[in-house]
Amino acid sequence: MTRKTKGLISVSIPVITWGISFVSTEYLLDYLGPMTIGAIRFVIATAIMFAMMKIMKEPLKVHKKDRPLFVLAGTIGIAIYFYFENTGIMYISASPAALIIASIPMFTLIFEGLIFKRRIDKIDVLAILISIAGVVLIIDLRFESLFVVEETVGYLMMLGAVLSWVVYSMASKPLFRSYSYLTIIFYQFLYSLPFFLIVAPFEKNNWTAVPLEGYMHLIFLSVFASVLGFYYFARSMDLLGITESSLFINFLPIVTIIFSYLYLGQLISVKQFVGGALVMLSLTVTNVREKRLAASKI
Repeated sequence: MTRKTKGLISVSIPVITWGISFVSTEYLLDYLGPMTIGAIRFVIATAIMFAMMKIMKEPLKVHKKDRPLFVLAGTIGIAIYFYFENTGIMYISASPAALIIASIPMFTLIFEGLIFKRRIDKIDVLAILISIAGVVLIIDLRFESLFVVEETVGYLMMLGAVLSWVVYSMASKPLFRSYSYLTIIFYQFLYSLPFFLIVAPFEKNNWTAVPLEGYMHLIFLSVFASVLGFYYFARSMDLLGITESSLFINFLPIVTIIFSYLYLGQLISVKQFVGGALVMLSLTVTNVREKRLAASKI
């Protein structure tokens, strides 16, 4: 199996689990606060990762010079990201939220060009403009909607999540040279916990009303969306690179829209569908460019 194939298989796991996670989060927000959901999710996930490291005899020690990168990825890329995402889903439904998250690859492309000096050519610029147009249609911004505080807050929160994820990707990239996927994810989860645990107690939670189904959603978020999702996304970033692996997040909304319809009976508007299609078209444009570059080097 080639390195490319391993990377594609790896990235498919977070696309599926994270796509479903939007629906799980929306379900749980009827009973629990956004940071409470995050706290439970990552306390369980961190414990599982620690057990996995012990079983696989992974070293727990990390270099002092790398700690800022772990802290940056854990606090901004995980804790603050999920503050934005979970809070955003309180105000807008899962499907448009996932469509906004699909713009991550374009922001990643921009920041990778700024930070790692990745060359951005005319095709990349075209892809970025297509993606922006798609996001505008997804948000479906009208003058009167500027006065609908809930929707405005929801979309701003999701854009905050997008920028937080870019920070996560940038902070994670240098760590692959020195550490295993398990070590990277474990410490990122660990450093996210203080923020979750400080904020969660101030939220209003209705634990007595949480049904068995709600606990199943928490288990899914902890084990599948967190442990498996983050582990295999880290693996795909190493095998494919951060830009190409992030590009596949564009397929995440498809999973969310299908599962949201089947489970919650939600549909998106035609304009949002067109916007999502444009965002995914930007993936195709950039992916074709990457393949042509790779072919030219052979």
